[in-house]
Amino acid sequence: AATRAGALEALQENTWVYLAYHGKQDPAQPYSSHFVMRDEYLALLGIMEEDILHGEFPFLSTCHTPIGDEETSNEVIHLAAGLQFSGFKSVVGTLWEVDETVAKHVVEAFYKYTR
Repeated sequence: AATRAGALEALQENTWVYLAYHGKQDPAQPYSSHFVMRDEYLALLGIMEEDILHGEFPFLSTCHTPIGDEETSNEVIHLAAGLQFSGFKSVVGTLWEVDETVAKHVVEAFYKYTR
C-alpha cells in the first residue's frame, strides 16, 4: 500500500524492496527529506528510527533520492543514504525526476542481470 504504514511494513518485512514514490530532498533539514505517500510523508528520520532487521536492497525509483546538501558534500544525508544507515546493505536511487516509461526499462534491465 502506498501509505506510510504500508511502506514501513514493507521495509521491515522484506529483504528486497522496490519503492516507486515521489521523493523530496530537504537541503536545509536533511532528516526531513521524505517519500510522498498517499496519506502522509514518510520522512528519512522516521525510517531511520525503525528496526530494519532483514533489509538487503531497496531500489528507489523516486525523484532525487541520492541528492544531498551541495554545501556539505562530505556529509551527505539523503534518502538513499538514510536507508543504508537503517541497515540496508546496498541501495540504488535515481538522481533526477524519473519518467515512468524510462524507469520501467531501467528496472527491467537491472533485475534481469541481478537475479
